[in-house]
Parts: sequence; C-alpha cells; structure tokens
Amino acid sequence: MLRKPLSVVIFLAISMTALPAFAQESEPSEPSEPEIYPIVFPVGGEVRYTDTWGAPRSGGRSHHGVDMLAEKMVPVLAAASGTVGWMHDEQGGNCCDMALLHDDGWESWYIHLNNDTPGTDDGLGWGFAEGITSGVHVEAGQIIGYVGDSGNAEWSSSHLHFELHQPDGTPINPYPHVFAAETGQPPPPSDPPEPPPEPDPVPNELPVEDEHPRTVMVDARGGKWHVREKSGQFSTHTFGGSRHQPLWGDWDCDGEKTHGMYRRNDGYVYLNNRLGHDAVEIGFFLGNPGDVALAGDFNGDGCDTVAAYRQSEGRVFISNELGSANQILEPEYSYYFGDPGDKPYVGDFDGDGIDTVGLHRESSGFVYFRQSHTQGFADSEFYYGIPDDRLTAGDFNDNGVDTLLVFRPSEQKLYIRNSNTLGVADVEFRFGYQHWLPVS
Repeated sequence: MLRKPLSVVIFLAISMTALPAFAQESEPSEPSEPEIYPIVFPVGGEVRYTDTWGAPRSGGRSHHGVDMLAEKMVPVLAAASGTVGWMHDEQGGNCCDMALLHDDGWESWYIHLNNDTPGTDDGLGWGFAEGITSGVHVEAGQIIGYVGDSGNAEWSSSHLHFELHQPDGTPINPYPHVFAAETGQPPPPSDPPEPPPEPDPVPNELPVEDEHPRTVMVDARGGKWHVREKSGQFSTHTFGGSRHQPLWGDWDCDGEKTHGMYRRNDGYVYLNNRLGHDAVEIGFFLGNPGDVALAGDFNGDGCDTVAAYRQSEGRVFISNELGSANQILEPEYSYYFGDPGDKPYVGDFDGDGIDTVGLHRESSGFVYFRQSHTQGFADSEFYYGIPDDRLTAGDFNDNGVDTLLVFRPSEQKLYIRNSNTLGVADVEFRFGYQHWLPVS
C-alpha cells in the first residue's frame, strides 16, 4: 500500500532477536482471524508499506509484521486504547521498542522506534513520546513514539515494524487491518493461484535453423530455463520459482555464466554456480520489494554481481560484491537514470569490460544507455523494436561489445542488432513461446 512515495534509500530490516532482551517476531500458528480488527492507522505521516507477511528472513525465520517505511521522527500512534506493556528503553543501549496491551485483550507491537539524536545516527537518542512508560494508559491515536531505525534496522531505511497479536498471544497478518484503518475498506483480494501451466513442446522439437548466437530464455511460469547453443542444440533445466525474475551471471568469476533468480516480493536473491543444478548456493536480500534486479560486472573485475533498479524513482543501486548467508546486501553507491516505469537492462556497450545500465521504454520501443555509473543523460538513444517487445543485451557476435536482442511474443521470434545504432535486425530467428523471457 502506498500513501505517498518516499525516496527510500535502502533496505528493509529484518525483525528481531529475543524477548524480553530484544524484540522478536513470535511464531504464528493458524488461527481464525477476524475479518477486520478496528485500529487507528499507526503512522502519522507519509508512509509506504506492502504485505510481506510470511516473507523469508535470515536464520530460517518468517516476517510476522508489516514494515511501514517513513522518515525518522514521524509520529507513531497508538493503534488502540490500552496500557503500555513491555518496553526496551535503555537509552544508548537496548532501545527502542514497545508493546501496547489493548483494553480488549489484543496487543500491538512497535519495533525500530527512533534511537538517534536528531540529524545523526549515533544510537543515543530517544524514540518514545513524553510520558510513555510501562503501565501508563494511552488513548487510541495518541502519539506514543517516533519512527526510527533502531535494533537491527540500523543499516536499513527508517521504518516502523508493526505487529498485531490476538488475545491468546497469536500474531496475525496486520496488513489488512492497517490497510482498512487507512482507507476505510479491506484490501482487494489476492489473485487466485494460477493452474499449473501446460507444458510447451520440448525445445528440441522447435525448428533448428542456421547457426545463431547462443540464447537463453526462461519460462516465467515456473523457472524452466531453455538454452539454445550456436549449433542449434537445446538444453532445458529448472531453477527458481514461478514469476521470479531470472538473472544470468558469472557469480564465481570462472568465465562461465549460470543462473540466478530474484524474488521481487521480498528482495531475495538466490544463485547457483552449476548450470543444470537446482540447489541454492548463494542467497541474500537486496533492495526493496518491487525493485528490479540487474546482473553484471559493474567494475570490470571479471566477476558478476547483482544491483537493483527502483522503477518508482528511476534510481540505480550498485554493489560490486555478492551478499551471503541470507543477510541484507547494502549498495556501495546509487544514481538516478531514466523515468519511473522504464525497464532496465545491463551490458558492456562500449567494450571496455565494464557493464553499465540501459533502459527500455516499452510503450515506445525507445532504448537508452549510459557508458558510466554516474548520473546524467543517456550517452546513446535510439528506437529498436516495437511496443511490448521484451529486451535484453549480450555479446552476440563475440566482439566484446554488448548489443540488443528483443523477443517478440506475438511472433515467438528473436531480433538481434549487432551494433548500438538505429536500424533493422541483423539476425532474426524463431525461438520461444509467449510466456518466455529473454535472458541472454
């Protein structure tokens, strides 16, 4: 749910460690939940949030609240009338979280309140409103604290992690209740699960024409990868989940690209260094939910890493290392490029060994790219393809320069241009089906 977009720099924190020493998400069971539990919207300012209930977190945990992204010191409001329960209020130490025991037996938890002196990130501030101590009764809508980045949110965007617990102590997904508190109506129902896809014909039944560049495509419905070699031979293997974003890169610097996936609903990257194997060998969190992941060698060291593009802001976040151990990967730098809604791609467009970012405006077929990781206008721009083509880049003629490929689902056909200039395709051939995505 988006109230007003914020320029959220990075990256949702994970909650929590252990009560009472530290705040921790409780393990949910399968209770019967009320249709809507009436609460006051708990953030008193501009805020951004989505439904990430149950999303994987490090250590095998799941996310048991809703992360409400807002600037530091935005007021946090009591969701209901009740008595302040446990508090982590050690200024300069274990701070700042609290629970509110509602008059009707429910509880709401407020995690990552501010712990910094204004204008700093010193951990010496105070995130509770005046007079808020354990045992004090507050009214619904009363200011009880302020948004911050305390606890294990220190390296993330400031936000309130908000939880709801039923009278028996069981946590429930707070998103529908928060949504209803803000909008006056329940959230729209989730899309029903799609039926299993009908299998495509096996790849080696596709027509094999003359020798063409090696091409990699992914069936978006279920993580099925199809590799067409220059000889026209095909191989097929499975890696990743349904509708996860495919990634293709040299993760271990051995000169061979292999598969990866990005789960856009919670920013989880998972990679494998052995083509044809389905085990996850590298996993970490990157960016915000909804970001687009980008794979490339962004510093020319011969190793591919994963960056993020935030379409809502037109902003690129670059990291020159891979994450590990299901931790949050912080970007090294960021810059603005393009308009909201543009679709990013990556390539070495000048043959200098460094991958940079290009953009595809699908509505017009216009493409743009930069030759450096700096903010500025496009170094090159031209039309290629038609609206709704799906675009990627690669070195299709082995000269060290990446150029453009578009897949036209309506024709089930690939069009490759061997120079980064306006013109018609140099190579075209049939490969793929309407729900396939080009990767390389």
